[in-house]
Amino acid sequence: MKRIYFNEFNLLMGSGGIVYLPFVSGILSAYIKTSSVVTEKFEVMPFIFVPDKIENILEKYHDPSIACFSISMWNEQLSLAVAKRIKAAYPDCLIVFGGAQCPHQPEEYMRTNDFIDICVRAEGEEAFLKIVEEFAQGNRNFSGVPNVAYRLGDDILVNIEVPNYDRSLDSFPSPYISGEFEYLLAQENHGYQAIVETNRGCPFLCTFCYWGKGGNNTKYRFRDINTVFADLEYLSSKKVEYIFNADSNFGMHRRDYDIALKLIELKKKNGYPEKFRTCWGKNTSERIFKIASLLQLHALDKGVTLARQSNSELVLKNIKRDNIKLEAYEFLEKSFNKLQVPIYAELILGLPGETVESWKQGIDQMLNAGLNNQLFIYQAEVYPNTELGSVEYQEKFKILTTKIKLNEIHCSPRDAAWTREFQHIVTQTYSMSCADWRVMTKYSLATMLLHSMKAGIYVLAYIHKRIGVSYSALIDAFLDSKSPFIASLVASFDAYTDGLLAGEGRGLLYAEYSDVYLEAEEVAFLQISENRPAFFAELYDDLSKFIPPDLKKEFSEVIRFQDSIFPQYSNDSKTFSFKFNSNIPEYCYSIFINKETEISSDETELEVFSEGYQDKYEFTKKRLIWARKSGTILLTSNVEKSIKEKILINFDISDYANEKTFKVSLFDDNLTKFEKFSSTKSRPDVSEHSIPIHQVRD
Repeated sequence: MKRIYFNEFNLLMGSGGIVYLPFVSGILSAYIKTSSVVTEKFEVMPFIFVPDKIENILEKYHDPSIACFSISMWNEQLSLAVAKRIKAAYPDCLIVFGGAQCPHQPEEYMRTNDFIDICVRAEGEEAFLKIVEEFAQGNRNFSGVPNVAYRLGDDILVNIEVPNYDRSLDSFPSPYISGEFEYLLAQENHGYQAIVETNRGCPFLCTFCYWGKGGNNTKYRFRDINTVFADLEYLSSKKVEYIFNADSNFGMHRRDYDIALKLIELKKKNGYPEKFRTCWGKNTSERIFKIASLLQLHALDKGVTLARQSNSELVLKNIKRDNIKLEAYEFLEKSFNKLQVPIYAELILGLPGETVESWKQGIDQMLNAGLNNQLFIYQAEVYPNTELGSVEYQEKFKILTTKIKLNEIHCSPRDAAWTREFQHIVTQTYSMSCADWRVMTKYSLATMLLHSMKAGIYVLAYIHKRIGVSYSALIDAFLDSKSPFIASLVASFDAYTDGLLAGEGRGLLYAEYSDVYLEAEEVAFLQISENRPAFFAELYDDLSKFIPPDLKKEFSEVIRFQDSIFPQYSNDSKTFSFKFNSNIPEYCYSIFINKETEISSDETELEVFSEGYQDKYEFTKKRLIWARKSGTILLTSNVEKSIKEKILINFDISDYANEKTFKVSLFDDNLTKFEKFSSTKSRPDVSEHSIPIHQVRD
């Protein structure tokens, strides 16, 4: 039997060896096995998907006939290096490349890497099956095979044929149901994470995204809902803790609600999956509100994305992005806040048309809307096969990029002997000089530290709400600080931007606290936790200039409150008590649940619970990495619990067949608030919930 080897090197996440199963390899393997021509002549070898030294990977190869590589940003260079060595050792082996990183116009790529025999562009199942069937007959002429470029002698030929994009996804067998990963998942405590795909396609044309152009398909195709359920049941039975959904816009389709209910059913029955991560629909809707609420109720999701990318109309036009209206965005944000569903907004720094002024205004708008959890700000990354990655687009908008090391966030550092991977980020456009990019990057890091990492979220919100100072003025004041410790944090942001421009990676290794790469603002968070007294004393001094004399004492209580709930590493679990001369803790908490609270002279006793950790690595993992998206970075207190226990969530999930109503009732202290949403299909096994709000988060 001839041997086929699949290579899909995935990311390692921490010292526990956690890694995604090779989903692409699995679905390709399952599909080619539907052909008797293939099964009679070929044997699929165990998948190669854990990154390693090249020599160790090559030891897995024995007389290969076909070696195929699914390449992405995080494995392209390793794949190229392994493929080159395979071709040198086995000249007759057919080397096939595909995946998001594989160029759709690959002639130059194949000339540079002359060991590659075939490049498959975009969707690959149909093309790969035809390749293997042709090769089984001893044929190396792949004319007529859709979506491929191939080497024939000294020539590189490009086929213009495309697959039948009207075919159902059920044409391709599920790799889970067909047993492709059985030998891996049969292991006790396997530690694998899994990817599922319930549909394929994206109607949006965002210029920075592979879905927008690279997938070549704006029309949705679906996998049968029963097949989706079978996949989820299989993974649940195999105790897969974490499932990532590869859909482009989860929540946009009516059946997504049924998928959410299936996940809840399985978690209640088996305890798995523990978490379900997805890419939410771009235009957040009522259905997404309901699905996210249900998943959060059952602790399945870390939150919901309210993706913005930019608030500039010019930028949105340049990137072909259709954002949800800001008014609707603010309403959804407030609704999620009331339910205590963690939300996180996303902005991309460096898109064409953005300026320092528009960037700060956009962040002001986001924070003014009452964002209570995370604002994630990403550098604009440039991917192959996107409009942003094209020469024409970059020339039009005068885009310059910088090549940096790929230090994958929250993933293990690569062994020094491993192949280094890289990525490209935008550092200059027609509207943004490189100096502007530096300013915007520092400003973004300060914003995420103070707001998203919670180092000053209540301080900023208090000054903005009580005195009317803009968030941007407060963030600028922080960056201009001459106080020693805060100035050292700002200096670290300068060093970080210098490092990026010099080609260093985004992720930083802070070995005292973690064995995975962290974001710059996360490292700053840990440094504050080591220097809390100095930081909060300096924050008071730096921002006091905005405070009228008659509110100085009140402001000092706000600083003390922020300090009291900021986490710090300890081996022991403890409860701390603080006395306040006013109801400042209640006032601060109420800001982000849209509850009007007046500041009074009522004395308040704040009890704060601080969890103990076995070491600093556990502290970073649980208090920072796991807690960031779930909105649980800060320590919990009796006042917070009291406020949230007064808010009830009543879920009445009715049978869609009877066209009854799905209701989400949100009550404040006076039971005056009520929101009602139209129904979608549901199943009768999840009927009714009425629980204190704090249990949703916990």
